Amino acid sequence: MAKHFFPKTLFQKLIFTFIIMAIYLAGRELPLYGVDLVAYETFRGHTDDLIMQTIGGDRYKTSILALGISPFMFSMLFVQVAVAFKSADSKAHTSPKKITQATLALMLIWATVQAYFTTGSTLYIYQGGIELILARFISGLQMITGAFLILWLATRNGKYGVGGQTILIYVNILDSVVRTVKSRDFEEIKIIGVVGLVALFFTIIFENSEYRIPMQRISIHNIYSDKNYIPIKLNPIGMMPVMFSSAFFMLPVYITIGLSTLFPQDKKLEWAVQNMDTTHPLGIGVYVVVLYAITIIFSFVFISPKNLAENLQKAGDSITGLRAGKRTRRYIGARVFFVSLFSATFMSLFIGLPLVLQLKGYVPQEVMSLPSIMIAMASINCNLYREFRAVKDYDAYIPFL
Repeated sequence: MAKHFFPKTLFQKLIFTFIIMAIYLAGRELPLYGVDLVAYETFRGHTDDLIMQTIGGDRYKTSILALGISPFMFSMLFVQVAVAFKSADSKAHTSPKKITQATLALMLIWATVQAYFTTGSTLYIYQGGIELILARFISGLQMITGAFLILWLATRNGKYGVGGQTILIYVNILDSVVRTVKSRDFEEIKIIGVVGLVALFFTIIFENSEYRIPMQRISIHNIYSDKNYIPIKLNPIGMMPVMFSSAFFMLPVYITIGLSTLFPQDKKLEWAVQNMDTTHPLGIGVYVVVLYAITIIFSFVFISPKNLAENLQKAGDSITGLRAGKRTRRYIGARVFFVSLFSATFMSLFIGLPLVLQLKGYVPQEVMSLPSIMIAMASINCNLYREFRAVKDYDAYIPFL
């Protein structure tokens, strides 16, 4: 009975994950060299973007884990995108070692750039001179080291625990939500709370639902032949649009600022710079467009119609009623576009609506990202549940000898 409720392998993995979480939480309390912790006390209870906090480190960028998991996630994402554009044969000749090396190299560059800009905005106890330069240099090295420490923790947890790197995001989510909700009155969060709960409910449904493309395999001719299909999850790329929309939104912002610098007399560009944020209608519109673009583009990257069609053709399989080749590729592409458009509309509704409510003054700016957080939490919970089930099923096997 005890084995049924507390499988040995699952229990061991959970213990290891709790240890990793404890180390991560302890690391977030270790201050950077020379940082003025007293000055940051005035910011307690205030926050800008809950979403960026979930992939960042500590809330105020004052610990050695200030960069959080974002350098690793962004680097891994770009490498995966680069690999996804390769042909099936080229992918087969790309070793995991090369992918890891490319990810680490890009992560080092990304973490260095992030550390440089973060130290520039960090408050130090030194007012200037060589002491301030030294403090920025040392704290920058600490941030980069902390980013690789987080990568090590995530890797260890992926191998011996549950949840992989997402468990660290989960810690940040819980911390951000609890601290933000505790600092607000019920009247301030009741509207956004209802929107968040509805978003949570629909995310769970979409995470566990899929669009099925019926197919015919040449190796199956029995009663199971009609149960073969290509599954496409209704939420194809999970929480990725939620996690990265804020980061990719900065691209049009920087472009607008750059154009305004080149053409300082242009009044339209000056107006665009002043309104390119999520507190103005222009910024909200661009943000939603970015969200659609991320969802659709990355759906095609990770569910490649080209590679699916090539693999079907090589195996001799086909979609029911279609010839293998270009027609199959176009058919799969149309279905991926339809599903990703549906997912993007869902995301935009529950992420864009809070922005509009904040613009109208119905919800505080500090809590407008709560529905986005709930979507990310639901996606992580669904993945954790599947992993728990898989480990529990593994524990159910009894050794033959």
